This record gives sequence, C-alpha cells and structure tokens, in this order.
Amino acid sequence: MRANTNRSSRIIKAFMSAAVVLAVFCAWSAVPAYAVIAAKAPDVSMKAAKYVGMETCLGCHEDQGRTFKLSPHARIVTKDKDDLAQGCETCHGPGSLHAEAGGGKGVSIINPKKDPTICFTCHMEKKMEFRLPNHHPVLEGKMSCSDCHDMHGSDAKPWSATSMEGVNEVCFKCHKEQQGPFVYEHAALREGCTVCHKVHGSINAKMLQVRDMNLCLKCHVQPSSATDGTPTGMTIISDAHTNKSGRGTCWSTGCHSEVHGSNFQNHLKPY
Repeated sequence: MRANTNRSSRIIKAFMSAAVVLAVFCAWSAVPAYAVIAAKAPDVSMKAAKYVGMETCLGCHEDQGRTFKLSPHARIVTKDKDDLAQGCETCHGPGSLHAEAGGGKGVSIINPKKDPTICFTCHMEKKMEFRLPNHHPVLEGKMSCSDCHDMHGSDAKPWSATSMEGVNEVCFKCHKEQQGPFVYEHAALREGCTVCHKVHGSINAKMLQVRDMNLCLKCHVQPSSATDGTPTGMTIISDAHTNKSGRGTCWSTGCHSEVHGSNFQNHLKPY
C-alpha cells in the first residue's frame, strides 16, 4: 500500500513539474515573434569606429556627463578586444565616427531609447520578465526603458535607476488616475507601486506581485484561534472575513474596489 502511495506521489510531482515547464513555455511564447525586438546586427557605419573616451563626449554632452558621474552606470568598466569601453561608450558604443561627424541623433552611435537590445546585454532577467503574459510593451516597441529609467541620472534606491523625484512619480507619468490626492489614501502607496506590482512583467493580471486576495493578505490579516490554539479563521481589520474570502478578490467583490485611494470611504470603497 505504501509503495503504491509513493508511486502515486512521484507521478503527481512529475505531472506538476511538466505543468510548470509548460507554463514557462507559454509565457515565453506570449509575445508574438514578429513583435519582439531582435538583436540587430552592428551598423556597418560603426564597424570602423573606435573608443575615444568620455571626455570627448563631454565636449557636447556636458549636462548628461555631469549627472552621469552620479549614476551606477558610470561605475561599469568592460573590455572590448584591446580597447577599453567605459563611461558613455559602454552603452552607446565607440564614438569616434559620431564625434567626427559633428554629432547628431543616431549618427554612427547606438541609441538605447530606440532599441533596448543594449540594455538587455546586462539586464537579461528584465527581458525575460517582458515575455511574461502581463507586461509593459517594451519588446513590442511601444515603450522604451528610458521612458521609466533615467540612464544618466542618479539612482533613487540602491537597486534602481529611477528618477529621484519619488518612487511613484515615474509610474504617475502615465497612470495619473492613481496619483490622487485622495481623502483616504492607501498607505501602501507611500512605499511605492512596486509593493503590489511587478513593473516589468508578471504572470498575474494587472502585473500584480501575488494573485487574487493573497496580495492583500500580505499586510491585512490576523489569524484567529481558540484558547487551546486551534485555528478558527482569520480577522482583517477587526472584521471577520472568514466567510467572505471565497467570493473573489478584495477589489472585485464590490468592497474595496478603490485600491489606490478613495474620496468617500476609509475602507477604500467607491461610496
């Protein structure tokens, strides 16, 4: 009997592993092949270009150079054959031909704003996140990394190159309706949109960190138990939700639909 149980357990585990592999494959295939930005072949006009150093760039790009020195990108040093690529040329490529041509947007130079391929050479995990079912349309060419990130600027947090204006300001450039101000705010917004959302891509709807009401339960839950320690349910904000938890998400059952903030109800209800 025990042998059959162990065999059944192994079969179930094998099935679950196959299901996970299939889910990853589906996520990879979610973006149509024709829409994905592929790595482009090097521009023929740049093959003869050589590295000239950041000081040459600063002759024209003085403002960018001043802020770039405070950026984590300024600390990157890579070697390309016998030449040392550093500073501006780490991302923009060798700049000799660009400088000789007198500059100009896209003239013999790599422009990450138009093609994020150069960003993905380091940030490979972000490219994978953009292939998840729910994602910002960067691979489709409708957005660029620079729409949210200031590559030349200083970082807002040690792990981010987002603007110093605030952890949410970048998101509010597009998602203005979530900005408020609200009479009753959701305190989680003070910590940033990333508390609830995976900003590059997610397997969950609305690019959420966790699906369904499990997201809310990360903060809003207090398990309840009897005097002998036996679990009896859960309490959320001093109101028993044990019988309500199976009805759907906290924001889709007609209760807390104003998850970013409300002007009418302190429980984030629309009325």
